[in-house]
Amino acid sequence: MKWFLLSALIWVATIEVVAQQTYAVVVGVSDYVGTRNDLHFADDDAWLVTRFLRSPKGGSIPPNHIITLTNGQATHANVLQALRIFEMARPSDRILFHFSGHGLDGTFFTADDQELLHQELKAAFRRSAAKTKIVWADACHSGSIRQSSSVRPINSQKNYSQFNDPSLNIIVMASSRSSQNSMEQPFLGQGAFTYFLVKGAQGDADQNHDGIVTIAEHYQYVRDRVQQVTHNAQIPIITGKFSNTLPITIL
Repeated sequence: MKWFLLSALIWVATIEVVAQQTYAVVVGVSDYVGTRNDLHFADDDAWLVTRFLRSPKGGSIPPNHIITLTNGQATHANVLQALRIFEMARPSDRILFHFSGHGLDGTFFTADDQELLHQELKAAFRRSAAKTKIVWADACHSGSIRQSSSVRPINSQKNYSQFNDPSLNIIVMASSRSSQNSMEQPFLGQGAFTYFLVKGAQGDADQNHDGIVTIAEHYQYVRDRVQQVTHNAQIPIITGKFSNTLPITIL
C-alpha cells in the first residue's frame, strides 16, 4: 500500500511538472546600424531576463525553450524566425516575449534598424496554441502596443476567435505610455523597467508574503518603482485579458 501511495504521489507530481512549459523569446539591442543612437544596457536587459527565466524562481526554463537575441543577432529576420518557437506550445503552456531597445508608435526597432511592427508580434501570438501569452516591452512609446488604431496593418489572416476563450490570459506590460520615453539608469546598470520587472518577479513584489507574485502585485511594484526612479517621467502600463490573481511566479 505504501508503495502504491508513493507511486501515485510521484505520478501526480510529474503531471504537475509537465502541465505547463514556457517558451520565451528575449531580445535586447544596444548596438544599432546606421544613424540610430546606440543604447547602453538593452543587451544587458536581455541577459538579465534570460538568467531569471533559467533560474528556479523564473521557472527553470530549459535552454532549448529560450531564444535570446542581442545586438547583431537581433535582426528583423532572426526575430521573426525566433517567434516561430511559440508554435511549439500546447494550450496548457505559456509563451513570453521580452524586448529591450528602441521603439516608436506601433513598432520596435531591430538591430538592422528595421521595424518589428507590433502587429507582427501579435500575429505570432495568434499562431500559438498557448493559453497564457506575455509581453514585456522596455522601449520608448511601448505603451502604443495597446492601441490598435496606431498600428499599421500587415498581411496576415485575422482570426480573433481565440480571444473569446475564457481560459485565455494575455498580459502586456510596457515600460512607458505611448507618449513617453523609456529610460536607462546607469546606477542600476539596466533599463529601469527591466530591472524592477525582474526584481519584482524574483519576490520583491510579493506584498502579502504568500509565496506567489500575482500579476496585480507585479504591475503595482514595477509601476511604483519606475515612477519613483524616473521622477514620474515614465509610467509603465498594463493591458490584456487576465485575472489580477494570475501568478507570474511561484517562489
